[in-house]
Amino acid sequence: MTERANGRPDARRAQVRRHRRERQIVVFGVLVIALAFTGVFAAGVYKGDIDGPFSQPFVTPVGEFESDVTLVCPPVNSTPMLHRNVGVRVLNGSDVSGLAGSVSSVLDERNYVIVTTANWGRTYAGNVRIVFGPDGVRQAYTVAQNFDGDVDMVLDNREGTLVDIVLGEEYQSANLRSTLAPELDPDLILTANAECLPVGLITPEPAPRSLPANPVDEKKKQDS
Repeated sequence: MTERANGRPDARRAQVRRHRRERQIVVFGVLVIALAFTGVFAAGVYKGDIDGPFSQPFVTPVGEFESDVTLVCPPVNSTPMLHRNVGVRVLNGSDVSGLAGSVSSVLDERNYVIVTTANWGRTYAGNVRIVFGPDGVRQAYTVAQNFDGDVDMVLDNREGTLVDIVLGEEYQSANLRSTLAPELDPDLILTANAECLPVGLITPEPAPRSLPANPVDEKKKQDS
């Protein structure tokens, strides 16, 4: 009764509870620090900034991606651009005289900006070859809708949005689609006709040494 009256058992219990709380604080603090470190480490491994404990990486580091795919995907869920915002250069890669001029006249009627027409300088054996840079992917797919048959989409490292259209030996006038063709629906989502990859994963070809000025790009610079 004297010990209880003097509060000694209560003091001991209070001390035990205090020690228990202190241990809990230490344990939880260590766990929080460990979880934080684990999260940072896992994020570093995922990004490829830190070597992980496994021989197989979670992601392929930039610059080590390899693929035989050369086709660039159109922007996700994108529709054709307004034709007045697409500058094209029409090149004749065949032996048919005047081919570039006749095709450019039709595209001009469809409100594309015809930058120039010329001979390609060499022969293209295929149907239509469309060449564009990283900034002109949507423009290129907009142009490609005009043509039926095999259309070769080629990415090079040019600056700007100018799209080159090369007409080849297999091209025929019937390969230029009518404006009533369902493929020319302005609300149709742009799609690739083969396996493709985002533009950042395709190695571009060298661009021509010189390209004509694209009025569309010049206008954008002035507006900005």
